[in-house]
Amino acid sequence: MRKVFQALCQILSGILGVSPDLIALDASLSSLKYQELASAAIACEKTFHIEMEDERIKELCTPEQWADYILKRIADRDNAAPAPTEKDRESWYY
Repeated sequence: MRKVFQALCQILSGILGVSPDLIALDASLSSLKYQELASAAIACEKTFHIEMEDERIKELCTPEQWADYILKRIADRDNAAPAPTEKDRESWYY
């Protein structure tokens, strides 16, 4: 979780305008506008190679909740079935 939290703090620091070292796990993000939350989510998607659900963004109120959600999405991604190969696709049709 530490690496995820550190990367998240880098993202949030640009939006909040504070040093990443000053962002606590339990800091409130309720003052952020939706556009700022969306920017953070897009940056997280690019950084962690995940997809974040728009509906969930508004529910995440602290950096700790964001980090937990990101870790869950990473685990979901890593446990997903691999994409079918061309050979797999061909075998379905022939």
